[in-house]
Amino acid sequence: MKITGKNFSLIFAAGALLASLPAAYAGDDAKPGSRPARMEKRQDRIADALNLTEDQRAKFKAISQQEKSELDALRENASARDDRRAKADEIHQKYKAQRDALLTPEQKAKADKMRDRFEDRRERREKDAAQ
Repeated sequence: MKITGKNFSLIFAAGALLASLPAAYAGDDAKPGSRPARMEKRQDRIADALNLTEDQRAKFKAISQQEKSELDALRENASARDDRRAKADEIHQKYKAQRDALLTPEQKAKADKMRDRFEDRRERREKDAAQ
């Protein structure tokens, strides 16, 4: 499958929407308003909107930490610079599948709708910015 800009965006949006990364990005010392703090807050809202159980939240957090570790290693690997985006897409796909497997059918349907809305808003912003 060829990864297009839209596919990459969907993969990225899925990871952002479904991941619960408070510890992976923020830690206990995240400053209010910082990117890690905003991500933590957004991910908590998404988890709340999907009605994730505490067990699901814990599993999402572990998956997200693994994903972050792989992406960090990819960024540090100088030899992988040429095909970094393709490898990052593969990593996002792998962990998206793991997160999706944890969702109930109702949660997955709701997450897909959220992802679609996010993608629509992102495309509108890009279109507006290009004008």
